Amino acid sequence: MIAAISLMRRQDVLNLNRFRRHWLDVHGPLVRAFPKLRRYVQCHTVDSVASNEEGLSLRVDGFPILYFDNDTDRLAAHNSPEMAACNIDSRLFVGAVSRVIADVEGDLRANHGRFSLLEIWPEGTEPANRPVLYRVREQGAAPNSVIPHLKFAVGAVTQTWFDSLVDLECGGAEMGDSISARFAVEEHWLI
Repeated sequence: MIAAISLMRRQDVLNLNRFRRHWLDVHGPLVRAFPKLRRYVQCHTVDSVASNEEGLSLRVDGFPILYFDNDTDRLAAHNSPEMAACNIDSRLFVGAVSRVIADVEGDLRANHGRFSLLEIWPEGTEPANRPVLYRVREQGAAPNSVIPHLKFAVGAVTQTWFDSLVDLECGGAEMGDSISARFAVEEHWLI
């Protein structure tokens, strides 16, 4: 399975609530219309002691994750009229973005919690063992988009699920310190 993960920052003129409402209610249905899209989740960052300084310094407001069976399906979606419509809509609420294409390692079906700890691992590091590893193949600007590119290097992304924010914070504390940038997120599965 292939994941297209965006690290997304809202426009400075939008408060967090307006950003989230637009992302869920307007942009979400546009993405759901992509051809060959297997799964789609919006990971909204939440205030939590599980997030660390490395994560907070990146000012990422959310992580949309789009799953495809293979690269052919991913490219069909990225070159579709539906993607073109999303790129136009993105101008209304996204301030900057970085797109990561990754191979998914682990079992997504085993993870059902509403909250997850997303960890962004620097290039050249071996990520800690987590339920799902996104092994980055390429990173860059969003395809065919005029949204400014967030420029920071991602070596890998890991994800661990929890049933509640309290469980996430306790689980994150048990994981100990890490060189990763950590984000506590609330998940909204749209497919």
